[in-house]
Amino acid sequence: MAQLGPFETAPHIAVAVSGGRDSMALVLLVAQWVQARNGSVLALTVDHGLRTDSCEEARRVASWMKGRGIPHKILSWDCPVHGAGLEAAARAARYQLLENLSREMGILHLCVGHHRGDQAETREMRRARNSGVIGLAGMAAVREMSHARVLRPLLTVPRDRITATLRDRGQDWVEDLSNYDPRFERARLRVNGTPTPFKDWLAGPGKRRVEHEGAVAALAARSVCVDPAGFVTIELTSFRSGDPHVSKSLLANVITCVSGGIYPPRGARLLRMWDLLAEEDIAQTRTLGGCVVRPAGQGYLRVTREIAAITATQSVAARSMFWDGRFRVVVNVPNASQFRIDALGKADAKHPDGTGHDDYARLACDVRAGLPALYKGEYLAARPEFSDSTSSSPPLLVQFSPQKPLAGAVFGNV
Repeated sequence: MAQLGPFETAPHIAVAVSGGRDSMALVLLVAQWVQARNGSVLALTVDHGLRTDSCEEARRVASWMKGRGIPHKILSWDCPVHGAGLEAAARAARYQLLENLSREMGILHLCVGHHRGDQAETREMRRARNSGVIGLAGMAAVREMSHARVLRPLLTVPRDRITATLRDRGQDWVEDLSNYDPRFERARLRVNGTPTPFKDWLAGPGKRRVEHEGAVAALAARSVCVDPAGFVTIELTSFRSGDPHVSKSLLANVITCVSGGIYPPRGARLLRMWDLLAEEDIAQTRTLGGCVVRPAGQGYLRVTREIAAITATQSVAARSMFWDGRFRVVVNVPNASQFRIDALGKADAKHPDGTGHDDYARLACDVRAGLPALYKGEYLAARPEFSDSTSSSPPLLVQFSPQKPLAGAVFGNV
């Protein structure tokens, strides 16, 4: 844990606990670690409802946690996805629920139970897809979300030690049969035999990933400016000074950040856009990954959210919400449930100069159009104000908080 810091003087840590052996061992170890530092731990179980006995398993975990004196909460997901994409959708929903609860409770660290065997499987799956430096390095010990950090303290620990830990403490666990369901790629690997982890991990793919991501971060600092209104400006001379592999990764990071996505664009479309940026000034507007790339003066480009790609119309269900994967919004109006959050879009285009707020005077129309706004029916109730607003309690306060940063925590293993 010390290598995954820094932590507060009295750390408050959440642990994702499915009830399987890995997460059960993790929560016991983390509880012991925080107790020695006058901190606190919160066990979180996500009930996906994907199996008939998932609710019973969640209650069993709650009983185990109560017996250990560990606070515990069950988070439920009403699964809207069936068939293809279910595994990815469940994983995304799990992390979103966990982060939302962490944010509400002011928890900055979320521990998950991936171990050495999981790391080996991840690298094997990525090797089968011909992944590059980033993919072959596997999972990071620290990953930053928009609020909390995901920590993997067991990433170098073999599963037999995890099992021995539980037996030593007299703790039972749940066997998840989906771990051996051949519909899932990771399960097929387990049935066929888990690959041996890479030797000298830090001297191989891990070390190369650290070097590559450091170069991407350095190039970003020289050539990219991120605006609180959710757009990015790229200075082309500096951008082109980077190694081609580095600048291509930076472009993918920019698109992912501005679009509010999780996974970067790849393949032929990314390569075509990178070729244009590397070889010539873009003279016309182009789109990629839910973003619009357009000229912004001699030698500069502006990357904004593509309005047509925004589908996140949301009813106001809470005072604080996350919108379009990009903005944290805080709503301060009476009877908030009668309102909804949608793109400023056409409502602002009708009055491009009559916003009455200094925040908007500097913003291009395409930037303003992609901002969140407060609506009541079809009526525009409030435009957004940014987190540095002088108003004490504006109707709609927004903060750019993308799911993926341009440059996150330094990759590494524990």
